[in-house]
Amino acid sequence: MPILLFRFLNRVTARSWRVPAMVLAAAFVAGWVLIAAFEPAGAEIKRPLDYVWYFIVSGTTVGYGDMSPETVGGRAGGLLIIGAGVTAGIVLFAELTLWMSKGRTMKANGQARLHHRRHVVIIGYERTGLRSIIGQLRADREFARTPVVTVFWPGELTGENPDPELYDAVAFDETAFDRARLQDARTALVVGRNDDETVRVMLGVAAHLRRNGDPGTHLLAGLRHGGRRAEITEALELIGTGIETVDIDDPAVVAAAIRNPGVSAIYHNLASTLDGTGTLYRVNVPEEAGEWSRLDVAQFLLRRGSTLLAVGDSHLPNARFRLLAESDERVRGGQALAVVARHRPEIPWHEL
Repeated sequence: MPILLFRFLNRVTARSWRVPAMVLAAAFVAGWVLIAAFEPAGAEIKRPLDYVWYFIVSGTTVGYGDMSPETVGGRAGGLLIIGAGVTAGIVLFAELTLWMSKGRTMKANGQARLHHRRHVVIIGYERTGLRSIIGQLRADREFARTPVVTVFWPGELTGENPDPELYDAVAFDETAFDRARLQDARTALVVGRNDDETVRVMLGVAAHLRRNGDPGTHLLAGLRHGGRRAEITEALELIGTGIETVDIDDPAVVAAAIRNPGVSAIYHNLASTLDGTGTLYRVNVPEEAGEWSRLDVAQFLLRRGSTLLAVGDSHLPNARFRLLAESDERVRGGQALAVVARHRPEIPWHEL
């Protein structure tokens, strides 16, 4: 029996806040019994809600004086409440303050368990690129308030989170994915210190998601060596379907891939040979060619098997190209076109 009693006491007192909380609870009950037993019938302090109010203001030693016990027994109950508040209440408040301070410290040092949902998790840390990616994300209204969680590689988070206003930090260890709530993220981007590490970490990410029910998180693998894209893509396909690759040297492209699943392949194709049957060509519009609406030019090219991608403002090599058409935009001689076609297009401008 003594052994069971000791075990019970040890379990109860294992958390430092439990003893003062039990003292306050005991004082609440004992004070109510004494006041209910000794105070005269109809006394305001005997009403349950009024007693709770009296317990709070007396236990915190505020003592408004709007109600108080009148009998010796009732005052004994009041003394119990005040004594418990001065001792156990102060201890409990100190424990609460320490717990909150510890929570803030753990979060700043990447040791806390986060509680985000539908957030973006970026595994791998490079401050300049990360800040640029988040800046691009915040420009999109849909992602203006989306939380971003960054998992730091071992040894990289040696102090507190350097950018707490931009992202929450998680120090990498065996519990990092769970503390980052990876299974509740809308997108996870893995950026290894090299492409082989990216594949290895993605294997762990996929395993973690499968253990947690495979919620359909959008997975992105950041590539550093574009020449190995085919090799890395093949390795990622062995891990799981739907894992996208994205070149991490351009933060705008990475942010676009996070915002729009599947779009990274379009960026890659435009940067190389598009879909294998089409190529991106630049075509200068002759100075004397004339003037047409952009819509008419686009339709004319479509009928000839080409796609108008963008319009440049001049023949200069550094001409600014616009992908999006402006209202009532006109195409005229002296401008340039970005056209997707199977072969370099020969455009009969006189037929437009």
